Parts: sequence; C-alpha cells; structure tokens
Amino acid sequence: MNSFTPYVRARSVEQKEERRRHLLATARAMLDDSPGALDLGINELARQAQMTKSNVYRYFESSEAVLIDVLVEEYSGWQAELGVALARDGKAEATVEDIAAVFAQTLGARPLLCRLTSIMPSILERKLSFERMVEFKRNLLALRHQAAQAFHARLPEISVDAFEEVIKYALPLIIGLWPLSNPIDVAAQVIALPELEGLRYDFQHDVERAVLTLMRGARC
Repeated sequence: MNSFTPYVRARSVEQKEERRRHLLATARAMLDDSPGALDLGINELARQAQMTKSNVYRYFESSEAVLIDVLVEEYSGWQAELGVALARDGKAEATVEDIAAVFAQTLGARPLLCRLTSIMPSILERKLSFERMVEFKRNLLALRHQAAQAFHARLPEISVDAFEEVIKYALPLIIGLWPLSNPIDVAAQVIALPELEGLRYDFQHDVERAVLTLMRGARC
C-alpha cells in the first residue's frame, strides 16, 4: 500500500482499477486486524486507504459493497484452488469421500470466505443496490457452475447439475456452521464447559459430513 498515490485523481480505466483494488486490499487488512468485526466503516476505510470519503463512494456504494467484492475474490480464489486440490491425490477418479474432504478442507483454509459468507444474507446484502445485487448473484452462479464442473471432472457419475445442487445447499451450511463453530465472548466460555460438549461444532469436520450426505443423495 505504500506505493499508492492517494492525491492524484484516477482518470484512466487502469488507474480506477488500481484505486478499487487498493480499497479492497485495505479492507482485507482491516478485517485481518479485527477478526471479530462484522462490518467496515467507510470513514475508517477512507482514512486507512488515504482517500477521502467521497472518493471511496466513487468506487463503492457502501461498506457492504466493499465486503461483497472481497467475498467474490474469496470465492474466485477458492474455486481456483479446487482443481489443484482435486488433482493432488493422483487418482484417475475421485470418490464422494475425496470430494467431500477437499470441499471442507479448502473452505476451512479460507476463514475470511467463511466469515463473510456467514453474514452475507443478514448484513452484506442489506445495503446493495438492485444492479449491484444482480451482478453479485450472477458472479455466484458462474463460480458455482465452475466449481461443479471441477467436481464433475473428478467424479463423472454425479452430473454438473447435481453438483450445483450440492454447492447450493452447502451455502446455508457455511452460513450456519461458521458462527456456531467460532463462538465469541461468553458463548465461547459457556460452550467450553464439559457438560455442554454435545453443543460444540467442528466446522471442517461437520461440513465434510454434511456435503458427503448431500452427494450420496445426489447419486441416488
């Protein structure tokens, strides 16, 4: 970020994209510094990005729109990692157990993706314009289709459409399981009590089991 020049107005497409990416990088840094935060303040984002608040609004309509773009980046990164992870075992064809394990492992390796997904319907989507929401949902559909194709390539007995259904129903799993697996403050202390062990969740383990169940159903 030190190489960024904050006071020169972006005029070219390249300069505007540089500003946008700078804001996204700044937002990521802020999220890393505050793991429990569920939102960003535009004022603080502008300050840390060395931009005025009005300039931030040239690129994003709200702080939620910034986080939505960070989330799209996270989904894109996750999708790109799937092919590598799926090919790593060297098998000619994967099993449903292999796919479920890779699904859960690659998700668990991206806590920011899971964190933002868990607040997507309740917080992030609340202040998006209709146009921005359509763009976001189209991105999600495209990424879901690409991930389904990657899974189908390793397990042809389950169709691309069926894998898309699996991923569709995995989304609410992430939304629910991530906060349950990562309780904060008093909830974390309470759930640590031995007599409440049965209420604890293990995100990666539970996602893997749930996705495996979904795939077995898709194969029927």
